[in-house]
Amino acid sequence: MFHILANLDQEERWLGTVLPEHIQRRLTALSTLLQALAPEGEPVTVHTATALGPDDLVSPTWSAPIVDARPPPRIDLAWCDPAARPFNDRRFALALARELGCALPRAEALTSLDAIDAHLAAGSGGPWVVKAPWSSAGRHRVFSAGYRIQGEHRVAAERLLARAGALIYEPWCERICDVAVCGVAGGEVTEPHEILNGPRGNFFGIELRPDVLDVGEHDQLVTTAERVAQHLADAGYHGPFGIDAFVHRVAGERVLHPLCEINARHTFGHVARALGRRFGARRLEFGRDVPARGRMLFDARGIKAWVA
Repeated sequence: MFHILANLDQEERWLGTVLPEHIQRRLTALSTLLQALAPEGEPVTVHTATALGPDDLVSPTWSAPIVDARPPPRIDLAWCDPAARPFNDRRFALALARELGCALPRAEALTSLDAIDAHLAAGSGGPWVVKAPWSSAGRHRVFSAGYRIQGEHRVAAERLLARAGALIYEPWCERICDVAVCGVAGGEVTEPHEILNGPRGNFFGIELRPDVLDVGEHDQLVTTAERVAQHLADAGYHGPFGIDAFVHRVAGERVLHPLCEINARHTFGHVARALGRRFGARRLEFGRDVPARGRMLFDARGIKAWVA
């Protein structure tokens, strides 16, 4: 038996938050896909903290997760190493981006509302985002524009600061595409893939396509991922990781930002590649309607996952 610890909520635990029940149930449904990371043909048990009722999950491919308060007899694979907190901290990624010479202009970790106001006052007044040090799927961030943080945005930022102690400021960029690379710290990295995101960074799929970047962007991104892999190993992390990046417009020209975030854990890029090897698929997507060419992986109360 191959035992998988599906702690997809680990970053929420680091931040000290508890996800709403409907999000926890969605993460439990998503955890069924981790079975693609196990050796093919071997029986798998996915350990998760949240139960799904008999009508909550329909899957022609994967068995439902096991909810068990007892720890697994062993862990063959974990979504995230609970000891990897410092390597997933956005301040760690920002410091490395600066070392590699690819940090976004004026990106900064700020520890108070006054510091945020001062940073905004010295800027352009354009759109910006502040993010908690740990989060996933576009949660725990505040979007706005201007020279001061105000109104409901100020209240939201104050709550995040009280919980996290710092927020990472970034200018909001006009994205052309979001991309990522998977790998193993101290080891090899994969070819880039496209991340399918909504306008505010909410994740809904992965496209394993090689043509989303031009040659120079591709090489720069792979080189950055290789340097991150080595830096993580040198810093003491040994395990799966992914980096997020994006192509955006600056004065009308394409520019690659090759290191937006470091995810020192498995990512859905790893899952999509495993599904690709198993089913010959090039696309993993989540939504409410499975296209005619899609192979459904699960239906969890109307939220479906499929490959095509």
